[in-house]
Amino acid sequence: MATDPPARSLRVGHSERDAVAEILQKAAAEGRLTMAELDERLDAALRAKTYGDLEPLTADLTGDRSAGSIGRPTGVEVVGSRVQGPPPPGYSPDDPLRLDGGMSSEKRTGVWTVPPYVRISQGMGTVKLNCLQAIPAAPLIEIEMIAGAGTTVLVLPDGWGIDVDRLDKSWGNKTVKVPREPAPGMPLLVVHGRVGMGTFKARPGSTRELRRIGLA
Repeated sequence: MATDPPARSLRVGHSERDAVAEILQKAAAEGRLTMAELDERLDAALRAKTYGDLEPLTADLTGDRSAGSIGRPTGVEVVGSRVQGPPPPGYSPDDPLRLDGGMSSEKRTGVWTVPPYVRISQGMGTVKLNCLQAIPAAPLIEIEMIAGAGTTVLVLPDGWGIDVDRLDKSWGNKTVKVPREPAPGMPLLVVHGRVGMGTFKARPGSTRELRRIGLA
């Protein structure tokens, strides 16, 4: 997204940041960015104020791809001297990020990227997604629930929205303590599927959790 020098100082809005985020997500899905690079660039895109801030984030991604990549196995790409494997899960509805409570637990916490597509199998255990320091990879995040007897907990930052209208609780429990509508520039999580006999909770961070990361 090359721009003339005077235009580099122009302010950007949500649409420009979202356009850059889309380019970065596609590059990560193609294996041209590592997850660490995606996290770093998405964070910079969300904080960008001008076109000059956004331009470096995609400067090495928008040119023609090298002819040397033709004939390589699907999902494998060489970047410099580094060979990258298949793209990470979660960037296609056919290949969601799969989280399974099983008989124990599975957690995501700290700084991590929430991909656009997530599938949670409750099992008999606990699945906890702490998103207080997470980076949303898309403005709309789809979460599919596979029924079980376990517990799923989503801890969401201020401004994130969640829509659970398509989530069937059957004999289980469904508790939502965060708004349905996201704040401007914040993501919306759409949850669908079934809770079964388990429990689903969506809540803001507790005072203890916020204090632990310096937000309270």
